[in-house]
Amino acid sequence: MHDGKGGVALALGAGGVYGYAHVGVLSVLQEFGLWPDFVVGCSIGAVIGAFYGAGLTGDQLLQLGLGLRRSHLLDLRPTRMGLIGGQRLEGVVRLLTRDRRLEEMRPPLAIVATDVERGEKVVFTRGAAAKAARASSAMPGIFAPVRIGEHLLVDGAVLERVPVRTARELGAERVVAVVLGMMEPGQRVQVRNAFDVVTQSFDIMQREISHGHTGADVVIAPPVAAANASAAGGAERLIEAGRAAAMAQLDALRSIMHRREMAQHD
Repeated sequence: MHDGKGGVALALGAGGVYGYAHVGVLSVLQEFGLWPDFVVGCSIGAVIGAFYGAGLTGDQLLQLGLGLRRSHLLDLRPTRMGLIGGQRLEGVVRLLTRDRRLEEMRPPLAIVATDVERGEKVVFTRGAAAKAARASSAMPGIFAPVRIGEHLLVDGAVLERVPVRTARELGAERVVAVVLGMMEPGQRVQVRNAFDVVTQSFDIMQREISHGHTGADVVIAPPVAAANASAAGGAERLIEAGRAAAMAQLDALRSIMHRREMAQHD
């Protein structure tokens, strides 16, 4: 996936419906011509990373973010292992990426999932992007696990909410982390249904046990918890939160990309 000589990785973290903010961040990077050497995605970050790696432009990402709804991605098919099958999510990713493989993505994409039987991290750098994204997004108790080869896989956020460590392991010299779902002290999040209960509880647990952005050179943290993603205009607010957070780090992003470009010419 990477030549081992360093470079800049973009680590797109988990965050469920807050993933709309990833779209805003990526639109800014494209607008200013800032390209990482590779992307590492976890959960919704894997899904959005697949769209990005398949060549969707900033405008296309924005239109996609505004057009996609929860119902487009969730197929309620209760089984003994989960309430949602995940085939619909996989189908959408397969369609919009034109069924590309991970090694065909530009920039290259790695996807993080968790082997629920072994309790180990699994990193995909080759193979079907849609299947890997589905596995990485399989939140335990909500989505059914996904079998790929010898692995029974669930959400990558179980072990690594924001895949900074994986980016380093894959050879990144510098890492830009996009962190979603982090609440400010005293902040209150609206919980409306059983899905919100599970996802919010999962977010709280992950925030307490892992500081996912630790070790990143630049952290982009859109204030997504303040947005009501379920209400009218929620997607727009989250996308704008991502854009604003990326713009706030624009100088740092330019600095990292500049050093990386200069190093390539030395």
